[in-house]
Amino acid sequence: MLFDVYQGENMEKGKKSYSISFILQNDKETMKDSQIESIMDKIQNALVKQLNASLR
Repeated sequence: MLFDVYQGENMEKGKKSYSISFILQNDKETMKDSQIESIMDKIQNALVKQLNASLR
């Protein structure tokens, strides 16, 4: 979910900072940290590849 968009003096001209949150859940068992990290890595890599995004 997108919950904030920032564009201002601390950002490079023409750039925006988007704050997004994710809900990750498994209805059958508690997720392990390694599972969550793997999913978040995939999301981050897709954002970089498809949108040329960068993590701040």
